[in-house]
Amino acid sequence: MSLRIALVNPAFYDGKEFRNRFDDYLDWIKGGNLYVAPFEPPLGLAYLASSLKAAGHEVRLIDMQGLLMDSTALERQLKYFLPHIVGITAMTPTLPEAFKAAETAKKEVPDAVVVLGGVHPTLDPEGTMSNPNVDFVIRGEGEIAIRELAAAIENGSATENIDGVSYRKEGIVHVKPRASLIEELDSLPLADYSAFPSEKYIAHNAHLRGIRGISMLIGRGCPFNCSFCAVNQTMGRKWRSRSPELVVKQILELKRDYGIEGIWFKDSIFNLNKNWTRQFAKLLIESNANIKFQALTRIDMIDEEELLMLKKAGLTQVDLGIEAGSLRILQKLSKGITPEKIIKNVAIAKKHVKVFGFFMIGIPGESEEDIFETFNLAKKLELDRWTWSIYSPLPGSRLFDELVSSGKISPTLTDYANIHFTQAYGGISEVPPERLKQIYAEINDYFCKNRGTTQTWPSPESNVP
Repeated sequence: MSLRIALVNPAFYDGKEFRNRFDDYLDWIKGGNLYVAPFEPPLGLAYLASSLKAAGHEVRLIDMQGLLMDSTALERQLKYFLPHIVGITAMTPTLPEAFKAAETAKKEVPDAVVVLGGVHPTLDPEGTMSNPNVDFVIRGEGEIAIRELAAAIENGSATENIDGVSYRKEGIVHVKPRASLIEELDSLPLADYSAFPSEKYIAHNAHLRGIRGISMLIGRGCPFNCSFCAVNQTMGRKWRSRSPELVVKQILELKRDYGIEGIWFKDSIFNLNKNWTRQFAKLLIESNANIKFQALTRIDMIDEEELLMLKKAGLTQVDLGIEAGSLRILQKLSKGITPEKIIKNVAIAKKHVKVFGFFMIGIPGESEEDIFETFNLAKKLELDRWTWSIYSPLPGSRLFDELVSSGKISPTLTDYANIHFTQAYGGISEVPPERLKQIYAEINDYFCKNRGTTQTWPSPESNVP
């Protein structure tokens, strides 16, 4: 017998609020802001769906974000499907919605086992398991763990010794270490893009960027030490990747099945392994895929020769994690770069492709003068597109631990409503939250309306639009 397994992708915002935010901030979104109305396909769940289907289970991915669903719609889906297991993914900003989905599951299908996984449960298993609606937490990479958990539930066997699975027994929470890293990513089935409403995401990209495209991931892990990031706490420091052959194979399949014209590689650093990158470019050219693609990388990994090679294969844009323009804050973030290096390497990239920049304000200890330096640098770079966020304290990062040690935040966060990267979390930077939100709005408006012109720094008397 196989199990019925529902995988739930909670939304940052419910359908009505998402539509309102999308309409209200359309200029910011078209400029590149990724945070005011996040809309990215649930690739992590798509990998779990593939793994569970390969094990013979009946899987339904309920993408609340992609379908702009509310709790009532989730209730209907669960009542109809009657799953044995409900798996819910959670980032720190979506944790309240994940808990709400868990509560809905326990109410509508009380006999179902509820499992939470993803970034936040990996980093805060105790806090996640404190919710009485959560039966298990999977920490780390979940493809093997959820398959083994499903097998144990199906066979009625013990679940205590499954790698990466934390559990509750007789009212006591038992937290297990993260699941062992999956060394050979090619051993996993490819992400199942048919499991979620791919066309919704493709149409979203076409509307905003004029090209039918969708996201992909090629690898896991990061060897770098950015103090605001917890990727190496969830996926390890060692970079592991799918083979270039399999990545190109899936690109061709996506083009055939969905008529896509472009790919957005969402890995933090696309070109971490030069041999991999060279082979990928070679294979993509030989395949005559005629696909455009964009990729993220670090400022200090811009290489002109490599850019030319990738451009020949279809690269049209690089996304760069710049974050700050103040040397003091760059050092605080452990970026390993300087404003001078940023200016030099952005100029190299701009000679060949479009350049998109990530920036952040409200960083711990940051002053308004530091923000001014970031704003000034961003203007000088004259990027093609940008995205600005407000710093949020994320468990697992070094800055989070420092904030806890200094007593500025609690080790167990409760104010999740302010961890959406567009809200100011009080008591962290030197700039008061209301002023920070005002500056954030004015920076976004500046880059929407006045790119290429000069403007003085917003005055203290200026108003938020």
